[in-house]
Amino acid sequence: MKRILFLTVVWLASMALMAADGELYYGFYQGSGTLTPLGTRKVENYDVAIHLTDPFLTGQAIYGLRIPVNTSAKNTGNYSAWLSKTLKVESGKNVPDIASVAFTANAKWVDVTFETPYIITEEGVYAGYSFSVTDVTAEADQLPIQTIATEEQGGMFIHTSRTYRQWKELSGVGASALLVRLGGDGIKPLAATFVMPEELNAYTTVGQEATVTLSLVNHGTTAIRNIDYTIEVNGSTVERHQNVTLAAQYYGRKKSIDVTIPPVSQRGTRPVTFCITKINGEDNQDPQPSASLQMAFLAETPKHKPLMEEYTGTWCGWCPRGMAAMEALTELYGDDFVGVAYHQGDAMQITTAFPKDISGYPGSTIDRVGESIDPFGGSAGGSLGIRNDWTRRAAVIAPAALGLEAAWSDEDKMQIVVKSTTSFVRSLSDNPYRLSYILVADELSGTGRYWSQVNNYSGQSGYDNDPYLSPWTKKPGTVLGMKFNDVAIQLSCQGPSALEKSLPSSVNDTDDYEHTYVFDITDNALVQDKSKLRVVAVLINTQSGEVVNAEKAAVSDSTTPVQRIQADAKATDVYYTDLLGRRVSPNHRGIYIKTTTCSDGTRKSEKVKK
Repeated sequence: MKRILFLTVVWLASMALMAADGELYYGFYQGSGTLTPLGTRKVENYDVAIHLTDPFLTGQAIYGLRIPVNTSAKNTGNYSAWLSKTLKVESGKNVPDIASVAFTANAKWVDVTFETPYIITEEGVYAGYSFSVTDVTAEADQLPIQTIATEEQGGMFIHTSRTYRQWKELSGVGASALLVRLGGDGIKPLAATFVMPEELNAYTTVGQEATVTLSLVNHGTTAIRNIDYTIEVNGSTVERHQNVTLAAQYYGRKKSIDVTIPPVSQRGTRPVTFCITKINGEDNQDPQPSASLQMAFLAETPKHKPLMEEYTGTWCGWCPRGMAAMEALTELYGDDFVGVAYHQGDAMQITTAFPKDISGYPGSTIDRVGESIDPFGGSAGGSLGIRNDWTRRAAVIAPAALGLEAAWSDEDKMQIVVKSTTSFVRSLSDNPYRLSYILVADELSGTGRYWSQVNNYSGQSGYDNDPYLSPWTKKPGTVLGMKFNDVAIQLSCQGPSALEKSLPSSVNDTDDYEHTYVFDITDNALVQDKSKLRVVAVLINTQSGEVVNAEKAAVSDSTTPVQRIQADAKATDVYYTDLLGRRVSPNHRGIYIKTTTCSDGTRKSEKVKK
């Protein structure tokens, strides 16, 4: 049976939020940032909730809620605050299963204090509030919910009587600014802990100090000025002192700090434990002052070679800047630079199923992370600004080393056998990484308008001093007889996908994983000079779509018959796609891509005519 709690309501007349002594706020709003109104622009009843799932909250007491109110929305009423273990709708109405109490909203923030606190369990809890919009004649009346920008999950659940008739978690709109008021014996003046980084990125070379970035989390009511902490690794403990500035008032405020781990001489994966012993010179009162991670100490750290993918076309007058950048980065970084150009709308187009959606041409991505950026100026702009994006990405630790070989499997040079070797830095019982391959050609050329590069930089004196773009200012507005480099001419996978069986579902840090793939170029008209071909291997996190490493290798002039798909490897899966990468049944005359997966894990793609 639902238990109704009594409350006291305190109205706050300003935006200044000051927690009472012994209380802390918890929520997605952390006291700063712009609150943005949100609403359905309808007369209806609203229920808004956030989900508290932070494991550190287990055992803490909720004394009340702090409700954000858009006071510009005049036509609202019937406010109530509530807590619930689950979100449930019965007969069109929200039914909280812990508590529900009414209050009046006549200020920007309203404090609701429960007479009986609620102790948070391991399952977490939903905190929310409800109200009615009775009129939407004014614009402000239509947007009664106050939100704060965030990419975290769990911050905006909504149910309404007309628009969202079942509870729905909204994404891309930020989070409710609703705050939970925590109090009681679980709240301490001086309490803090560390939150560990993702363990996949926690490794270093034996015999060297390692720097890891931890999140220092304030669970106390006092601002942190400095901490003392210990690091325990490989049977030894070191003590450290570090000055830091981290405000209080909001439970769980975080600050990133760099911590140096002492060198370890033996290879292997072992735990590293961090414990905050003192805060501002006094004992740490956090019930969980220690945190650990599994760190891999390696004989050699894998080199991360970011994958730059450029999107271009001969019809695009500003696309020469992408070509200039690719050539410059190749000259600067040599074998460490892995670049691929996808053409659209010209003679070199092979697909419209690109790995990433782009907003315009020219465009580019590095390791398929984030939105597309300019292939020359990068995210910040400037001459060859893309170099800064590339070097930042190269500094990200790779979870595996990647080796690559490519050679002809036959004397006629119609099939390229690709062999990759992947070596992981740690064992993974649920391995998210898989491989894909791209066949790339240099010095492609042709005649006709689909091979003629439009050049908007022609005669543009403003670029005369740019070492990378100035050569284009001296070229004509339409460049004939160009030689195009880095062009993707054949793919193992369409779009962002990877070869499903290219790596096993679990891997060990002591093993090397080989995979073989065959490119059949028999009917590929973009193969003009077989000495100008190379293969790019791409290691993809299939959960996030992020490329975590890449490698390139020229196709060797020699043939390697032993690397043919073995005769005793039977086909286990065969499917066809059209030239746009869509799976089809080849029931009509035309040209298709036939992909065969064999029992030994190899895969072969070839162009066939029906």
